[in-house]
Amino acid sequence: MLVEMIRSSFTMSKMKPVNSDVFVTEEIVPRVGRQDIEFLRKGIPASSCGRVRLCSHKLNEDRLHEMFISFDGSNYVRPSWHVQKDESLHVLEGVADYFFFDPQGRVMDTVPLGTFRSGHPFYCRIPAGVEHALLIRSEGLEIHEATVGPFKREDTVFSPWSPAENNTPGVSRFLDSLRRQLRIDRPLLKMKRTAQDVFVPEEHIVSVGPKEMDILKNAVHGTDRKRVRLCIHKNIENTLHEMFVVYMKMAYLKPKKHIGRDESLHILEGEADVFFFDDVGNITDAIPLGDYHSCRPFCVRIPASMYHTVIIRSEMLAVHEATLGPFRREDTVSAPWAPQELDTPEIARFMSRLRGVAESCAN
Repeated sequence: MLVEMIRSSFTMSKMKPVNSDVFVTEEIVPRVGRQDIEFLRKGIPASSCGRVRLCSHKLNEDRLHEMFISFDGSNYVRPSWHVQKDESLHVLEGVADYFFFDPQGRVMDTVPLGTFRSGHPFYCRIPAGVEHALLIRSEGLEIHEATVGPFKREDTVFSPWSPAENNTPGVSRFLDSLRRQLRIDRPLLKMKRTAQDVFVPEEHIVSVGPKEMDILKNAVHGTDRKRVRLCIHKNIENTLHEMFVVYMKMAYLKPKKHIGRDESLHILEGEADVFFFDDVGNITDAIPLGDYHSCRPFCVRIPASMYHTVIIRSEMLAVHEATLGPFRREDTVSAPWAPQELDTPEIARFMSRLRGVAESCAN
């Protein structure tokens, strides 16, 4: 039975249409692969607004909202700002720029965006209350977006100086003015190391690309626990917590569950298997993960209160992790049946057993 569950992870996600623009996952443990993104792209001609999305959250009332969105290249994303909630954008396919404006509509900052392999930043975090717009520079664009729910239409405020979507001449002039802006690479993100395995940004607009990931990949070798993270959220009270984490293969992630909060893992580099357990430690599910270009799902959403762990297959694993804040230590419960952090022999046996299960299912 477990073999079939793991092998079924290589097939397309189960999703249901809400309308021609929106699909919602039907998976208990939602996972997304490249073929799901290609499915969304093929649906654009039938959409009402030149974009199609898959929501990995089930309801508007859910607290962690994540969407995988495919845009037509001519799409107009009107400048806006969000009330008391940050959001983030992670590029999967295509080229785009994020523009940030002052209240009069003057460009104050720009982030050139591309895919993880493009050399440009692939991720940008948009702070609450900051006016912004996305300019698509390629024939299409596919993204992974995260923000905090519940969804309320009034929490998105369109910039009054920007052209409305039905103002075709005004939209054309506005987009042309943005396209004329030079694309200038951003310097290395200013960040400080607050612990052996933790970095935090020192900039208001945070973007992440290969330069920042290289810092983490170099730093991980000197850490005791063989992991290091860049925390994108400014403090533990922030409602949207996002981390870029690099693990080495020997890292032990003790099985745990989170009370009242989902989390997601988006693989940037490497391969891993996510295992799920019941309350006494029996394996209930396992999902193979790889990067966007692998044949595996690249993103999995882990529901609240499910014991889980990650077994790393590659020499190094780089992930984009999203969950809800504020951080409270008591909201994470370690599995009482799992090996303790310092019990090296028992950890080795535990990880070897899980790797064996994954190998037998892959063959």
